[in-house]
Amino acid sequence: APFELLASVELKHLSLKTALLTALASIKRVGDLQAFSVDDTCLEFGPGDSHVILRPRPGYVPKVPTTPFRDQVVNLQALPLEEADPASALLCPVRALLIYVDRTRHFRRTEQLFVCFEGQQKGNAVSKQRLAHWVVDAISLSYQNQGEPCPLGVHAHSTKGVASSYALAHGASLADICRAAGWATPNTFARFYNLRVEAVSS
Repeated sequence: APFELLASVELKHLSLKTALLTALASIKRVGDLQAFSVDDTCLEFGPGDSHVILRPRPGYVPKVPTTPFRDQVVNLQALPLEEADPASALLCPVRALLIYVDRTRHFRRTEQLFVCFEGQQKGNAVSKQRLAHWVVDAISLSYQNQGEPCPLGVHAHSTKGVASSYALAHGASLADICRAAGWATPNTFARFYNLRVEAVSS
């Protein structure tokens, strides 16, 4: 709680969790997340919902304009359901996106993936600033619900540092990380995002 059961929680918490998991799994900027679309040419779930392919809307120009289009495409794999730790499936970004797309289908007014979940703007495209707030709010709520204080200075970009550092610590190449994150050179990662992280099992 308040993020599960995801199929029936408030739209607010569904939206926050989906945005956070997508940000962590993709290592993308908020602007890149905002560019994702539910159009059939941009959103594709694999057989048995084994993965999801996310593409930016046509004409989108990333912050690093030299980034090839193929590097803007995100392919997220579904987390396996492990009998030893069934709770890990609750962190699957593919599952969250499936539920999010289905639950927002009947009221969305735009093809942008992430949409406002309440008020007069419900169903309209969410702004980049609001989407950044969603990510921070999801992190803050996660700490709060564990009875822990949220670390100082958390912002939407924090997901890039944490996710990329864990990826590097667990065997991902620096070139692949920079390609996924949209960094032109490894220097950006080394100077601003590389964190000391503890080892995790998966």
